[in-house]
Amino acid sequence: MSKNLSKVMLFMIAAMLVISTVMISNPGTSHAATTTYKTTDSLNVRIGPGVKYSKIATLKKGSIVTKVSTKGNWWKVKYTASKTGWVNGKYLKAVSTVTATTPSKTTYYYVTESTGLNMRASYSVSSKKVGVTIPYGAKVKIKKTAKNGWIQVAYGGKTGWINADERYGFKSTSNISYTASEPTELQYVLVHDDMNVRSLPSTAAPKLGTVTTDYAARILRVSNSNWAEVQYSDSQKGWISLRTSDTTVTNKEPDQISKPVNGSLAGIKVVVDAGHGGSDPGAGGKDLNGKFITEASLTLQSGKALKEQIEAVGGTVYMTREGNGALSSNKTTDLGLRAKYAAKKGANAFISLHYNSAAASSATGIETLYYQSTSKEFANTIHKNMMASIKEEYPTMKDRGLKYQNVMVLRENSVFATLVELGFVSNPSELSRINTDEYRAVVAEGITNGIIEYYGRD
Repeated sequence: MSKNLSKVMLFMIAAMLVISTVMISNPGTSHAATTTYKTTDSLNVRIGPGVKYSKIATLKKGSIVTKVSTKGNWWKVKYTASKTGWVNGKYLKAVSTVTATTPSKTTYYYVTESTGLNMRASYSVSSKKVGVTIPYGAKVKIKKTAKNGWIQVAYGGKTGWINADERYGFKSTSNISYTASEPTELQYVLVHDDMNVRSLPSTAAPKLGTVTTDYAARILRVSNSNWAEVQYSDSQKGWISLRTSDTTVTNKEPDQISKPVNGSLAGIKVVVDAGHGGSDPGAGGKDLNGKFITEASLTLQSGKALKEQIEAVGGTVYMTREGNGALSSNKTTDLGLRAKYAAKKGANAFISLHYNSAAASSATGIETLYYQSTSKEFANTIHKNMMASIKEEYPTMKDRGLKYQNVMVLRENSVFATLVELGFVSNPSELSRINTDEYRAVVAEGITNGIIEYYGRD
């Protein structure tokens, strides 16, 4: 044996010993390089590595992609199971490949997405489908949960991953079981008082929204637990309990059938922050009649109008204040508590309502603020829809646009957050306009439309 060959063999043996030592000292640890990434902002996908190339798609923030190759700052990624393109790598954040955990308690996921959910080989929309769609109304036991919200389940003889976002279903430790069948003839449910509409026929299921007196709808199915399934919104079915005197079932078609809700925010939780309050009245001004009005009073009324509008399309609203008080007498502490309120409530979004003021009484218009780059698209979607609604009724209202601003309730928030300035209290004419129920309703409708568009439930 030559000396060179002996050296090679000794090197190989040493290398094997090092590898063995690492494997023994780190049992069960994966050292594979991370290739899965999440977008930190809205991101354009192009056919080549640079802005000069044509855009072929736009990814929403939080989208999961798989890295294929890189060229400078540009990365080629797979963004669906079969599509690839180039994106700017600075807007991608590595996602750990070892993120799945097993629930400590038996937990189920109930599918409420009308089109069902596709099972995939891994916890990413770019992962390959396994050939099984879990249908609406199905219940699956959660095997594992990934940090990005996807869950591993078994269904139809296969195991795979589905997106467990609250828009598509809900998790519960309650074992909800039911059977349901279509009526043998046309039947209708009439509602005589406010009633909750739920995603499944059980009080353990999340509320989609509320229907009010004189609501009437055709019954699609009746459960063995005596609930009626109706077409609650354009995209979602819901259940109303028949086990109460507040509902009547009839074979006679009502004079007027209630229309399904246009769009739905079922499963979406929003914190509405009525700015100021307590010892902090905010800005103030006199209207055309000489009446002095505070910003705090305006934001509270606007907050209540927005709450009502969001809840009308199935969303859940938490208000930072529903009266004249604040969360703390200390202003800095109060703002900090408001910023953390969304995380405390497990909300999806935070919207802070304010009114503007300026030294010049001629200042006018609407503007929307954001701080986190991840909230920019959310804020822009809200602003765009809000202005469209306002301009339809008040075409001369000035659009001051979307602006970046370092505001505490936005800076210290952990969810999509925006602050809207709904007009100038320092302008008597504008104050007289914005202090009306009509204006508040228009604003509430526009903001709600923005939330619906952003969360893709239109």
